[in-house]
Amino acid sequence: MCFHPKQRKLCIRWLVPLVIVLSVSGFAADAPAAEPQKAVLALYGSRPDLPSNVIVDEIIRSTLERELGPRLDFYAEFLDTVRWPEGETQIAAHDFLRRRYAKRKLSVIIAVARPAINFMRIYGDELFPGVPVVAYGDSDSLRDWEPGRPITGTLAKVDLSKTVELILRLQPGTREILVISGASDSDRWRQSEVRRQLERLEKKVKLTYVDAASAQDVVRTAARVPDGTVILFLSMYVDSARNKLLSHEVLARIAKEARVPVYNQTATNVGLGIVGGVVVDPEILGLETAQIALRLLRGERLQNLPIQESKSTVPMVDWRQLRRWGLDEKRLPAGTVVRFREASVWESYRWSMIGGVVLILAETLLIFGLVWQRARAKRAETQLRESEKRFRLVANTAPVMIWTAGTDRSCSYVNKTWLDFTGRSLEAELGDGWMEGVHPDDSNRCLQTYTEAFNRRESFELQYRLRRKDGEYRWVLDDGVPRFNPDGTFVGYIGSCIDITERKLAEESLTTIGRRLIEAHEAERTRIGRELHDDINQRLALLAIALDRWSQDASTNEVTELVRHTRARITEIAQDVQGLSHRLHSSKLDYLGLAAAARSFCRELSEKTKVEIVFGDAGIPHTLSKEVSLCLFRVLQEGLQNAVKHSGVRSFTVDLQGTEESIELTVADTGNGFEEQDAFTRYGLGLISMRERLQLVQGELSVKSQPGAGTTIRARVPLKTDVYRAMAG
Repeated sequence: MCFHPKQRKLCIRWLVPLVIVLSVSGFAADAPAAEPQKAVLALYGSRPDLPSNVIVDEIIRSTLERELGPRLDFYAEFLDTVRWPEGETQIAAHDFLRRRYAKRKLSVIIAVARPAINFMRIYGDELFPGVPVVAYGDSDSLRDWEPGRPITGTLAKVDLSKTVELILRLQPGTREILVISGASDSDRWRQSEVRRQLERLEKKVKLTYVDAASAQDVVRTAARVPDGTVILFLSMYVDSARNKLLSHEVLARIAKEARVPVYNQTATNVGLGIVGGVVVDPEILGLETAQIALRLLRGERLQNLPIQESKSTVPMVDWRQLRRWGLDEKRLPAGTVVRFREASVWESYRWSMIGGVVLILAETLLIFGLVWQRARAKRAETQLRESEKRFRLVANTAPVMIWTAGTDRSCSYVNKTWLDFTGRSLEAELGDGWMEGVHPDDSNRCLQTYTEAFNRRESFELQYRLRRKDGEYRWVLDDGVPRFNPDGTFVGYIGSCIDITERKLAEESLTTIGRRLIEAHEAERTRIGRELHDDINQRLALLAIALDRWSQDASTNEVTELVRHTRARITEIAQDVQGLSHRLHSSKLDYLGLAAAARSFCRELSEKTKVEIVFGDAGIPHTLSKEVSLCLFRVLQEGLQNAVKHSGVRSFTVDLQGTEESIELTVADTGNGFEEQDAFTRYGLGLISMRERLQLVQGELSVKSQPGAGTTIRARVPLKTDVYRAMAG
């Protein structure tokens, strides 16, 4: 087929745009379509500030967000049927929800508690035709729901007889249970259910029901109940005076004034002063409800999801109230959840540190993941900002002080716990402002340690005093770790602090006790040494002189020989006593100094035990303090005597070296040796005693040893210290 040139130009003019359009259309067809959002409405039967609603809303919302991410479009509405009649509330809510969601296509509706379920029973098909409903509540929440009408959910079985059985198990001497409830329709219905559930227990204990009273009268009654009585509080949203109330606030007042233990069936009320009960845990029930909603959102049919019985019913008690009323924890049934248990000081610090490390690691891993995704898409950058926001939320609720610093070493963030501790604003703490709260005596050391670790990109641990908002300086333990991007780029530091003042005080008390024991030990050694030298040794010398005279005057050779032999034995004993006296208290140490006393000791031990001891010293000042001299001399005595006794060799090296900053003592041999990890556990109290003496003068002890390769003991004592905390003898 041939085309005329004009026809060819015309074809080209139309063909090129057509090819471009088809190409673009083809690319568009190949591109994946964006997945639509899933709209979820959580409809609550009561006001939003009730503790249970706060917990359930957070659990459901966070669970769905974790699984669906940005594909979730979540709404929450609340029917305040406690303060307003349920019928009026339903009519008003019907008009409001019809207008608000007229153009919004919902995927799932979660009805929380019986009033919300009843609302969906009456108006659900009209307002939200075809939208599946997930029910949250107890086993009686669906009692008005038409049989066969589609609905799913997880319902908790609430049986107050279980709580009464828990009461009788904890308090077997209970004679009467006072059952308190309010005058609202909800209160009266709950009491009628309880009467039915407790009917079988009336033979075991007397049950008295109180519902025709005002809140004030109920509180006064609780304050006057006799011994042997227990209070079981159901609910009180309206009292006999028609006052509208918050049930948990009434319960808190009763628990505060009651002279006997109070029980309740609601988990969120554990902590308001009640002992507890067999409760429905809203966290578990909320999670189960969210999981069912997720199954619907992923395409499962409502008809294939029957109503399930929840596993959220558990015995739960407040440990503080067990202590308050003297109740035996051993009587609790297996599986009981014990809340508010007070941990020991060590347990508190340990878990706080673990929590801080977990937060640090979690935040670091989260940042790594988000940074990697951010490099690939703009969506990842949004997720990173959201993760930072969540981290700050978690950090602000953590029980430890958390801080971060940028690459310029300046503080970039501190959490709410830090601000509450210092009483300062966030702006005042950022940059180098946090250093204003550090004790002046600790600031230079603190800054030096922080700067050195920062320059080396290493983790660090630091103890310093930080001013609390009341002006008192408290000791804190600060742990910091560097942060890096996935590509290895350094981005700063993150750290956590805990208050260790009580632990420091305990350590100082133990140190004081150790110092006093060592002082008493040394004083006793000095006394015994002087007694041996000045008394026993002198008396032995006089006896030897007397024997010498007798030997000269003796009439027979046998008597002379006997006297001379006895004199030699006494002289030998006198020498041993003198040596023991010097080991107990060396007068040479007081008059000649550490180097001369150490040299003399090595010479005497060498002569006595017939071993070779090579001694060397250099740079030991004559003005060395008595505490340091006595400490190092005792370490030399203990270390060298142990080496002679256990090493199995006959040659030893002792080196005493001094510098402007410290003095170092080394005792070495090439003998049997031992495993280093057993140094302070299997080889007696010698090494432990050396270490404790050195700690009192801020010294350090190191032991290097291997089986068959000898042992080296090094003791180092710094000289540039302000004051020695205690005598080291």
